[in-house]
Amino acid sequence: HDARVELYISRGSGMEAETKAIFDRLHENREDIEREFGDSLIWERRSEAMSSKIAYVISGGGYRDEEKWPAIHDAMIDAMIRLERAMRPHINRLP
Repeated sequence: HDARVELYISRGSGMEAETKAIFDRLHENREDIEREFGDSLIWERRSEAMSSKIAYVISGGGYRDEEKWPAIHDAMIDAMIRLERAMRPHINRLP
C-alpha cells in the first residue's frame, strides 16, 4: 500500500556497463541530489540487472486505496517535480 516515483536508468540490452556508469555518476552526487529533493531516496544499482533506478516511496496508500487516490496523486506529482528538479542538472552533465 504505497506509491512511488522513480528515475529508471537503462541504455538497453548490451549496454549494462554504460547504464551502471550513469547510475554511478549520479550516485557521486547523492548528497546534493537528496538535499535538493528534500528527502532521502532509494538508490538501486541492481548490478545483475540491465537497469538501475532511483526512487522515492510515498506511503499512506496505493492502487487498492481508491478513496485516497486524489491525495496520492498530489503527493506523486509533487515528488516527481522535486525529483526532476533535483536530477536535471546532474543528468544534463552526463556525457
